[in-house]
Parts: sequence; structure tokens; C-alpha cells
Amino acid sequence: MRKLFVLLVVSLLMVSFGFAVYSAPVVASSKGVVAAANSYAAEIGAQVLEMGGNAVDAAVAISLALGVAEPYASGLGGEGYCVITLANGEKYAIDFRSKSPSATTYEQLEKDFATLSSRVQEDEAGNKYYPIQYNAKGACVPGVLAGIEAALDLAGTMDFSDLIEPSISLAENGMVVNETFAGVVSDAYDKVLNNAPNFLNEGFAWETGDIFTNPDLAETYKHLQKTGPSDFYNGELAEKIDAFMKEKNGYITKEDLANYEAIVREPLEGTYRGYDLYVPYPPVSGPQVLAVLNILENYNLSNFTWDDPLAVHIIQQALVLEDVDRRSFISDPDFYDLPTEGFVSKEYAKTRMMNIDLSKAIDPNTYNDYLGNAEDYVDGESYVDVMLSEAEKAALQTDDIYEHPSTTHFSVIDQWGNAVAWTQTISSFFGTSEYMDGFFFNNEMYNFSSNKSSVLALEPNMRPRTTICPTIVQKDGKVRWIIGTPGGGRIVSTIIQLLVDVIDFNMSIDEAVATPKFVGYSSYKDLTIEGGYPESTLAFLSDILGHDVNEYGYPDLFFGGPNIISVAEDGMAVGAGSIRRDGAAAAPEL
Repeated sequence: MRKLFVLLVVSLLMVSFGFAVYSAPVVASSKGVVAAANSYAAEIGAQVLEMGGNAVDAAVAISLALGVAEPYASGLGGEGYCVITLANGEKYAIDFRSKSPSATTYEQLEKDFATLSSRVQEDEAGNKYYPIQYNAKGACVPGVLAGIEAALDLAGTMDFSDLIEPSISLAENGMVVNETFAGVVSDAYDKVLNNAPNFLNEGFAWETGDIFTNPDLAETYKHLQKTGPSDFYNGELAEKIDAFMKEKNGYITKEDLANYEAIVREPLEGTYRGYDLYVPYPPVSGPQVLAVLNILENYNLSNFTWDDPLAVHIIQQALVLEDVDRRSFISDPDFYDLPTEGFVSKEYAKTRMMNIDLSKAIDPNTYNDYLGNAEDYVDGESYVDVMLSEAEKAALQTDDIYEHPSTTHFSVIDQWGNAVAWTQTISSFFGTSEYMDGFFFNNEMYNFSSNKSSVLALEPNMRPRTTICPTIVQKDGKVRWIIGTPGGGRIVSTIIQLLVDVIDFNMSIDEAVATPKFVGYSSYKDLTIEGGYPESTLAFLSDILGHDVNEYGYPDLFFGGPNIISVAEDGMAVGAGSIRRDGAAAAPEL
């Protein structure tokens, strides 16, 4: 009987949309495609395309819908970054990363007996300092609504009030809980019960097949529908957030909200085997993705297969080397003079590949000895000239910051060729777990370092670093792929493998999404790899190349949840949702 009820509710929800759209794990259409981490959000995006909206309009609607469908991964209390390429040739990168509140300094944390560490700290006098990861002090100033407003101002064609309407209906009428939703809630049940009991199902964890509604978020969305996104920063919602933070001893104030702005930049450009890539600037990992590809371009990877142990070894070692570089070369560009142009230089990449030994893995205990010197390549110098005159490498100051499997990514293309790659997050699943008016606040403060000499040293109004990297790939001025993924420290590894899979190994996007993944990350002393590789590959990696192989099951959410789109020369787009996170693609019916 319960199963029949669930099927009836699903049918009613689908009919209520009232638009000719369809969704599946893989969808093809010439009228535009959406790929997102949740089928409801994907279908809402496809509705907008069906109504005549463009990719930016659809992206805004999807962003808002994911706040309903995946409240544990993103929402109004979060932040992110998007890359937009328009059919007329214009390209934008919108930085709506969160910012530390103006009151946050190391001195203030010490005064409040708080720490950025994940563990309780004790000083010589016996004073204890408690982590801020899961309380209001851990929240940075959110940027999602500012990013939405900036995107609509740049290239939107529809009104915000119309784009938020489907999400209001979804929050009010409900959605069927999928396995990912139920699993994430179950894993964080105690934390959510303590800080956000109203989010739960009458005190119990949401289970697969339940009908989840969020009436509080519906009311918040209705308010924003009348006032517009700016109310979050300068209106009634800003006042409520200020009062909430005072009550919870958080640092965000209404002045912080009023001073927040999304930053519109041009994307950072790079190339890989004749394709043009458009990625974000720091403080996210666009430069790192280009740097890894620059190394890999020196190897004929197409001569290998995806499961060849030597191919795995080369890619993993390149990932590790550029992750070491990331820790010194990526931060908030408003606070540090970063060698970004040197970091993405193909000449610099030649020096990095010289550290890869094809016969054995780098000793993980020496990873931090392999920091490069990207500063010398900012002006396009030859690696030969630089290395002949170079006396010594710079020292590395590392930051051991845990990165979570949370976050969400979606990709959109419309019938005209406008494209959006959009990644948004609240950092950990459920962020701080502080819950107000139907949404959770991020815990991005935790991405700053307790090391005061680091490029991640906490400063007021600074944007913390993360590994997200929404990416658009073009060929001859036309979109070829739209790629991105959640996954914390695995994000860059997964994006690189997706690009190598489709470009070097000539895979379709559904094959690329399904292919087992591995990780190259300097915080991991082992080669973390998803199940599905041949036993001979694992044995060669371990016994011949010297990797400490750590095999997970297949598929595993740990390795991210990419939602990607490919576009053929005739304009036919194919979207693929992630098999690791109940993702889906959707499109208007032809």
C-alpha cells in the first residue's frame, strides 16, 4: 500500500510541472540538456528550457531547486563558482565564494576559546579551545543568491520570480526521498538532531521512499519571490540572519551581508590537445586542473587503455605534484599575489613532469619536498633558461585540511549554444548544521588554516580556498563538454580523469562517468582507487610501481558525482547524471 501511495505522489508531482520534459540517467536532445545531481532539479531546469529560457535562466532555477532537493549539499546558506560561455562569444566566471565575516581574526577566536582545528586544543595554561566546524562560528558570509543575481544581470532572460516558482511548489508539495538523501541524513543524524531537529521527519531520519517537504524553505522562497535576491543581503532576511547569528554566537552580521558582492571575472583559459578549456580563477582549482593537463599533454595517453597501470601511475603522480603546488599557489587573489600565469604555463609543466619516475611512485612521505617554482614562469620564460639558473626550490608550508565528499554540480546547455557549468556547496554535508528558515549555513571557515604563515591564514573578508572547478571545453569556438563534480579532495582527480577519458580514450560521457576513478592528492599517502580495475592492474601498481593501493567499492560517492554534457558538431547534446549520487539528465521533449 505504501509503495502505491509513493507512486501516486510521484505521478501527481510530475503532472503538476505541466511541461513536456523528460529525464533519465542519460538524455539526448537538440533543444538543450540539463545534467544535475537530482532528477527533480534536472526536470525543473528542463522546464525553463522548454519555456524558452536560456541556459543561465535554467541554471538559476536548478540552483534554487537543489536547495530543496539536496539541502544537505547546497542552498541559500552556501556559495560556489560558475563558468558561463555564451553563443555570441562572451565568457564569464562568477565567483560567489563565501567570505569570512569582518570580526573573524585569530585573536577573536582565541578570545572566544575557539579553534579552526578539528580537535580540541589546549594551551600551556590549560585553556581549552573548541572547534567551530559545526556551530555558527564556522559560517562564512553566503554567496549563492548574489551569484544568482549576477548571472541573471549578465545573461538572463527571465524574471527571478518566475524561476523560483517551481522550487516553491517542490518545497510545498514534496519530493520522494532517494537513496543518497536518506544515506546522507542517516550518516549525520546525531548532528542534525542536535542542531536542526525541525529538518527531520518527526524526529526520525528521512528514509528512501518518504515524501520530503520543506514548508519553511517554501515560505523563505515566497518572500524572496516578492523582494528579489538582494533581500538576503539588505532586507528583512539580512536582519533575521543577523539576529540568528547573535543568538547562536556566530560572527556574521548584517553589515557583512550588506558588504558582500559576487565577483564577475573572465574565465581562466587553457588548452589540452587542441581543445580550449575555460575554468575558474583562484581561490578555486581552475589553475590546478590546467597545470595537471599541461603535464599529461607531454604523454601519449591515447596509446594506453583506461585501466593500464602505467596510465594510472602517470595521471596519479601528476595529480599529486600539482596538489602540492595548489597548497602554495591558490588562495584569495585579493589577499595574495599569486603566480597563476606561471602555474598554468606549459613550460613550467615540463619541469613538473621531470619529477615523475615511470618505474616507481614518489615516496608519499616526501610529497612536500616536490613543491615547484611557478613564480619564475609568470612571464612565459623557457624551462631550459629557468632551470639552468635556478639554485634551489622554495620551501613548502602545508595545511592539513579535511575535505568533504559534499557539494553539488550541474551542467546546462540550451538550444542556442549558451552553456553553464555551476558548482555550489555548503562545505561539509549540512555545513555547520545551523538551520534557519529551511536552509543550512555553510561551514567554510573550516577551510582556513590554523597556521598563521599559510596562504590560507585567516583574514577578515577573505574567501577560503576549495577544490571546486566547473569547466567548459570548446573546440573551434563551440561547446564540446560541460564538466564538474562534487567530492572535496577528489574533485580535481575526477575532473582530470573525465577529460582524459573523453579526449584521450575517446569514451562517451556515460562511459566516462561510469569508469572507476582514483585519486592523486598529497594528503593521501595511498593510491585510493575505486573498485573495477583488473587485479593485474592493482598488482602492478602495488608490486612493481610501489603504490600503497587502497581499494574502495564500486560505485562510491567518495569519488564524487559528476553531471556532465557533451555536444556533437550537429548541436545534439547528451547529458549524463552521476551514477554515484542518483544524478539525472533532463531535456525538453523533441
